[in-house]
Amino acid sequence: MRFSLSLPLLKDLSAPDPFRETFELAVIAEEAGFDTATIGHHHFMAGNMADPLTFLAAVAARTSTLRIGTGIFQLPIHNPVRVAEQVATIDQISGGRISLGVGLGWWPLEYQVMGSDIRQRGARMEEALQILRLVWGQEGTSFDGRFWSFPELTVHPRPVQVPGPPLWVAGTADAAVDRAARLGDAWLWGPVQSLSAGLRCLDVYRPVCEALDKPADFVLRRYAWLGADDEQVRTEVLPHYIDGLMEHWRESVEEDEEKALFARIDAGERVSPEEIAADRLLWGGPERMIGQIEAYRAATGCDHVHAAFGAGLPAGTGQASLGEFDEIAEMIRLFGREVIPAFGRG
Repeated sequence: MRFSLSLPLLKDLSAPDPFRETFELAVIAEEAGFDTATIGHHHFMAGNMADPLTFLAAVAARTSTLRIGTGIFQLPIHNPVRVAEQVATIDQISGGRISLGVGLGWWPLEYQVMGSDIRQRGARMEEALQILRLVWGQEGTSFDGRFWSFPELTVHPRPVQVPGPPLWVAGTADAAVDRAARLGDAWLWGPVQSLSAGLRCLDVYRPVCEALDKPADFVLRRYAWLGADDEQVRTEVLPHYIDGLMEHWRESVEEDEEKALFARIDAGERVSPEEIAADRLLWGGPERMIGQIEAYRAATGCDHVHAAFGAGLPAGTGQASLGEFDEIAEMIRLFGREVIPAFGRG
């Protein structure tokens, strides 16, 4: 079992190294036994990272074994050849430690400002993924597509990983899951997808992978809060955390199951934080969290779990996560001491 985590964007703009705490959390995660650390991507949101690739180059320079990745990078709004160059550069800096997690995004403004069209986002993603594969895997190649065309060229630098850095593809619609199977190396399970919704996606993903004779790899992403004991998390953290998650979740909710949940809440029904978190979050003390991961593994066959400690809150306040540095650092260390060894690592 591999474990990954999201890096919260902690910053002190008055300090000489304003992102020192986030960089330090990456080092702590490496020491704790995590496989990969990721950072998200949004433009025009104070609590999110507008340029995650530049940021990951700095993380790579401060670590030695930890893999780094995006979770997620909004590929359809950017020039894929330029992205290929940037990611290959980080692959060299890191000695072959980057994975590119990509998704469609949901905010029309980002597409508009970057000269793209959100109505074409699926087709743009399809073409961009093909281009990344092409220019990483081959030298002296050209492309003539619907959105991007270029004459014969070779992208430099060349990536360390052959045929290129792994592509993790997010999405919950059938077309997006099918795209992940055809053009990605792994599917990214949505962090707020229920177990039943994720299993429906796997019913689409696995047959396509089987037909292509490729592994049906996926990363099970969950928002998470790890405490000393279940009751402390249940009473002191979960209600506040769920309220923040639901506020942000409203901005991008797409699935019928989630829309029905919001309809219940909007009709005045009291839906408890425990019910919402039941098969969407990892939460509680170490023993409870181990049990939750074991249950997910039994139900899905997952072998890669991604924990986003305190993540998923609205980004407008400047910090899209719950918890300060000391709290998040302690969760990472506790997870490394108690949870990871339960699955044969540590």
